[in-house]
Amino acid sequence: MFGFNDDKDYDYDRLRKDLSNDFGAMGATFLGGLGFVQMMEAESASNEELLKMARREGYNLDRYRK
Repeated sequence: MFGFNDDKDYDYDRLRKDLSNDFGAMGATFLGGLGFVQMMEAESASNEELLKMARREGYNLDRYRK
């Protein structure tokens, strides 16, 4: 399982950017307003919330390890 004590092990700036871009693209294509809401949430999320969002969306978090 993965813990949140390894906070500095991830590139949160890149993860935030990728999540925001993906949610924005979803909003523009098929989710409409929901995608834009998720994009805004990703932009203001804490590091822990970003990790939760990424796991929920099926991101491979190993790609964001430093």
